[in-house]
Amino acid sequence: MRHLPNILTFARFLLVPCFLLASMRHWFTAACVLFVTAAVTDIFDGMIARRFNLRSRLGALLDPAADKTLMVCAFLYYTFAHDLRVLAIPGWLTFTVFIRDFLIAMTAYLMYTRVQITRFPPSLAGKASTLLQAITLAFVVAVNGFLPVLARPTEVLFRVSLLVTLFSGWGYLRRAALLMRNEPGRQA
Repeated sequence: MRHLPNILTFARFLLVPCFLLASMRHWFTAACVLFVTAAVTDIFDGMIARRFNLRSRLGALLDPAADKTLMVCAFLYYTFAHDLRVLAIPGWLTFTVFIRDFLIAMTAYLMYTRVQITRFPPSLAGKASTLLQAITLAFVVAVNGFLPVLARPTEVLFRVSLLVTLFSGWGYLRRAALLMRNEPGRQA
């Protein structure tokens, strides 16, 4: 039981190439199941780690890496694949998601190296943004595989996801500025 959260995280890493292979072979139903399975393991590994106090340094490093690996691979494939049946993710959404993540990572790095703020946890808007991005990806996979009737609602999801991503990015930058202004040299 002690290693269960890390086992789920490793399983999520292993699901990424399987998800990509299924997507490339146009096995979109399998790709959707693999993507949703990976998302569910993310929910469960965090819940188990918190509930049973099974947090570890390894898990703290690997969990976000597994999440980002899955999301980056999915966004890149479903943006740039030329042989999708129905719908691709627009480049402007992928660009915005990647820029937001890059800015957050750079801000956290600068806060740590410049003013020794060692903790910069995700915000509610950041969690909502990530959840909405995952839902959008699941819809895109499903639309290409077995639910083409959801193409129009998925296009609406693109715009909603963009707005929530921008809002959460702005929130992180605003919070970082407040932390740096009000608590220089102290842990957050």
